[in-house]
Amino acid sequence: MTDNSTQLSRKEREEAFRRELVLDVAESLFAEKGFDGTTVSDIAERSELAKGSLYQIFQSKEEIIAAIIGRKIDRIWGILDEIVKRPISPTERVREVFRTKLESVWESRHFARIFLHELRGLHPCVDSPLLDAYVERMRAMTAKVETVFAEGQEKGDFRRDVPASTLFAAMEGFSNAIIYTWLNCEGDFDLDTAVRQAEDLFLHGVGVSK
Repeated sequence: MTDNSTQLSRKEREEAFRRELVLDVAESLFAEKGFDGTTVSDIAERSELAKGSLYQIFQSKEEIIAAIIGRKIDRIWGILDEIVKRPISPTERVREVFRTKLESVWESRHFARIFLHELRGLHPCVDSPLLDAYVERMRAMTAKVETVFAEGQEKGDFRRDVPASTLFAAMEGFSNAIIYTWLNCEGDFDLDTAVRQAEDLFLHGVGVSK
């Protein structure tokens, strides 16, 4: 027997559809025109919603971009949570985590450029209470990946003279630097090759094997 209590009503489905539509449209507009260059009216018009209807879904442009960021964190969280549970070596799990982060950001590179250049540390929505729950999830994600580094240390895969938290911080710093370089480069390049080069550089360093 189907449990009807777990099913969304038609109204709830319609509301969820409109919410996702607004987020998709807003993300596209932010990438095209910038955050500051996009108005709520722009989002409503392209979403084919009355401005008042949009305000019933989101109270402000800041709330919209907070929801976009949260949606992306949710997606990455789901992938990384699955990766850290895989029955493969710690090195391979770290490699997959590193690759997933780079590929996920590149897939949303137009929005990421806007976040990097217009919002990072500059706009109040970045510190919005709406993102508090997502910040906690990021902390939980960090802890899970750190356990993979710790497991690798126990197995002799990673160096033991620094804490697992420092290894994670090194991975984050390196991947962020790679992402920053990508987002500021012009022209196309082979993503798969670039990711493989970056993950190999992180895991094996810049030295030449002799």
